[in-house]
Amino acid sequence: MSLAEEHIKCENQILADYHAIKESLKKDDVIICQHIGTFNQHILISIISLLDHTLVQNGEYLSIKKRLSYLVIECIHNIIFHSNITSDKNQLAYLLIIKNELGYTIYASNAMETKNIVMLEAKINDLLAIKKSALSNLFKKKIQTPEINENGYAGLGLLTIMDKSGKDFNYKIAKVSQTFALFHLEININYKNYQ
Repeated sequence: MSLAEEHIKCENQILADYHAIKESLKKDDVIICQHIGTFNQHILISIISLLDHTLVQNGEYLSIKKRLSYLVIECIHNIIFHSNITSDKNQLAYLLIIKNELGYTIYASNAMETKNIVMLEAKINDLLAIKKSALSNLFKKKIQTPEINENGYAGLGLLTIMDKSGKDFNYKIAKVSQTFALFHLEININYKNYQ
């Protein structure tokens, strides 16, 4: 299978996953924001502006507004910095923010190279093994003495997502082809934790 064919297979799968989430929503669930395709800083700013406006209109708790905005920014940064880029300079990624009876759910997914699966799973499992109470301290320590990896990143994205979500998230890495996989995140922000 050529690289172009693998991209098409990956694109078809991410579209199918995106539509499956939308079709699985309950009658009272509301899509606050959605974007599929390529992400950049302009898209991030637009999404955060829309989200902030909606949360203000909904009269949400300040703690939920901050937490949700922080998590959405980190999810989009993950997509911007770690997605595989197709030959036509596009990304295969999506973000959905859903309001439901329990609070909010963020769905995010992006294409990645299969060669990075083992490293990503190891990093997630290492972070999951750390007690919730210790995540904030680890975050502060990493901020004070950032170690920049070979790609120019400090590795704070996943740590931030885990810390700010209180580990209340699910992830899945699905291999789509020899070269590509999809990294899926589902993060729940429940009212009961912020009242």
